[in-house]
Amino acid sequence: MAAAGLARFDGNGRLIWANAVFRASLGGCPGDSLDALLAALPLREDAAAAADRLRAGETVALAVPPDGRRGLLIPAEGEGGELVVTYTGDAGAPQKETGFIGLEDLLGERAGEAERAIMQAIAVPLVVTRLSDGLVMAVNQPAGQLFGVPLDDVVGRSFAKDYYTDPAERARLLAALRDGAGGVDGFETRLCRPDGSDLWAMVSARRFRFRGEDAMLACISDISARKRTEQALEAQWDQTRAVLNGLGQGVMAFDRGLRLVAWNGRAGELLGLEPEFLTYHTSYGAIAGRVGEGLAFGPGDMCSDASSDGGPPAAPGAPLPARPTPDERSWECTRSDGQVLECLIRPLPDGGFVVTYTDVTERRNAEREVIASRELFELAIRAAREGIWQWDVRTGELWLSPYWWGMLGYGEDEMVNTAARWAELILPEDRALSAQMARDMINGAMGECQFILRFRHKRGTVVHMLSRAIRVLGPDGELFRIVGSHTDVSDRVHAEERAHAAREDAERALRDLKEAQAHLIQSEKMAALGSLVAGVAHEINTPIGIALTGASLVAERTRVIRRDFEAGTLRRPDFADFLETAGEAAQLMLLNIDRAAQLIQSFKQIAVDQASEERRVFDLRDYIDEVLRSLGVRIKRAAHSVEVDCPADLLIDGYPGALSQVLTNLVMNSIIHGYAPGQHGVLRVTARAVGANEVELVYADDGRGIPPELHGKVFEPFFTTSRGTGGSGLGLNIVYNIATRKLKGRIALDSAPGRGTTFTLRFPRVAPAERPPA
Repeated sequence: MAAAGLARFDGNGRLIWANAVFRASLGGCPGDSLDALLAALPLREDAAAAADRLRAGETVALAVPPDGRRGLLIPAEGEGGELVVTYTGDAGAPQKETGFIGLEDLLGERAGEAERAIMQAIAVPLVVTRLSDGLVMAVNQPAGQLFGVPLDDVVGRSFAKDYYTDPAERARLLAALRDGAGGVDGFETRLCRPDGSDLWAMVSARRFRFRGEDAMLACISDISARKRTEQALEAQWDQTRAVLNGLGQGVMAFDRGLRLVAWNGRAGELLGLEPEFLTYHTSYGAIAGRVGEGLAFGPGDMCSDASSDGGPPAAPGAPLPARPTPDERSWECTRSDGQVLECLIRPLPDGGFVVTYTDVTERRNAEREVIASRELFELAIRAAREGIWQWDVRTGELWLSPYWWGMLGYGEDEMVNTAARWAELILPEDRALSAQMARDMINGAMGECQFILRFRHKRGTVVHMLSRAIRVLGPDGELFRIVGSHTDVSDRVHAEERAHAAREDAERALRDLKEAQAHLIQSEKMAALGSLVAGVAHEINTPIGIALTGASLVAERTRVIRRDFEAGTLRRPDFADFLETAGEAAQLMLLNIDRAAQLIQSFKQIAVDQASEERRVFDLRDYIDEVLRSLGVRIKRAAHSVEVDCPADLLIDGYPGALSQVLTNLVMNSIIHGYAPGQHGVLRVTARAVGANEVELVYADDGRGIPPELHGKVFEPFFTTSRGTGGSGLGLNIVYNIATRKLKGRIALDSAPGRGTTFTLRFPRVAPAERPPA
């Protein structure tokens, strides 16, 4: 068999190394791109498609190889995302009867020496044994050191059964190898050395063909120290039990293997488990099943699954989720006898977790009594003709009477007694005053206060309320709550406002005129520089980039032709192909350089007072296609498909750069966060006109979705669920800011676990003119 060409490419597709056969047959120097090398070869498909197939692990055939024979490019995955490509000139399939990666075909008589070099270069213990009888066929130095034997005394002279404490363990390993379709990982067993000592080992094994025979390659890890540690921890359990049994809470601790390693009697008592049932290393599943079958919580009162987002158990009242999650969370469950337990799961640094159970029955009963008292208080003040309110400074709870809501036009069914709702109703201009008064009362600077606040009525009008407040101290002498009333004084305030309206209007007009003049001057100073920078960056980048690509192609093809010419191997067809390529590239470069020159000339004519170049009229469908085309590599690498539904000739007068940033961030958010590893899906972009003045753009994926409890956080800055894998938490925050500020629109999220994520963006078809900064 002819010698094969070998080459290694890094994760970015750049050539790292190639042997002499590969370079002589296909060319290439370190740093050359895979796409460029393929573009110079006579393929049966275009170079980009061939590159994608090689990265996907598919073989690529050459139409007419350089050596005149039918040839193949065979890919293999290397370390760290590298790509290893083998070139064969006779299209023969790789032989199965070889040692490591076909070394007999590649190296001939030196194959055995190469195999030994590979084995010895690996730092972990490796052993190759024959499947039929366990004869040791190959061993590396780390394995010899692990067992304390010279390599020459082992290879071909000893059998695997001699190194098992129990010979039946090898049969169990072979059975696991068969059940695992030729591969097994994490197999724990006990081995022995020739000197009589033994060790605990974890074995990862693979079945393969070695020197023409069925063999098993085993990677051995010494876990004796870990086993000794586990035994020591088990011995310390008696000491830990005395400490845990002194706690009033129920406690259970599990290791990362979901095995019980610590608990106290209170946990078994609260969960209705027999004391003898809980033993060291009892599995989590067995405990969860026994709780579900017991009487303490009722038959079947067991969570069938934990929510995928790490939230509370799917079934209320379940003391244990069927599958624990790595996040800290708490919930409550109620026993059949009415006892209320507060459950808390807290992760441990080693991958395990602790579950605690606290009896909160008395606390919940007291809370119910407080609620009943509050209801009585509400009934007593319904007849009051003023809006009554109270704020519990310890819990932060706010209560507003029905009459208070009625003054703003809301019925009892529309009452939302929360601080957030109160902040929505009060005019923003009065929030600071209200907050300052609250701080003064909390700090004791004043015992009571009186001031006017403005609120927004349901009809949109402004209601002026005279607010009175007093401090209420608790039994301990500390501030307990602040209580007050609100009286509608809108008529009085409006009368005062009318008295000063004329003077205020005149002053406001003069002030607005001065501010407008100052802003106009500043805007004119910055318009030219902003327009030039934005225009150059956005418009000239494409023709310059295309021209640079054409120049790079001509340079690369010229280098290849020069090499062949100097070597005396230049053929007429190759030279003709070079001339055709050079002509096309030159035409492409001339067209784009001319386009760039026209753009530069147009930039010289920009007036100082012209609006920003970032705003223009563009076709929405064409622009969506351009943005998705720029993301094509990332989308194709993730193996997702894209669907676009947008009418033609939907013109937008706005900011295409801002829309591009929004769409890019949404697509990248789906690729990075929306799908599990290996999961492929469909990305959909739908756009339509809403009336004559608005456009609705809907972006959706069919990934794993976003839990409801995270909906309020996804647009917050620095919020991410992938901090350890490179997530910054700024993508959706940027989307929100652009949508609401630059595009003057609004964006909404609709998502749930298992049914994908949808973002709906509405913005004006004609962007409003930007106001100068105040």
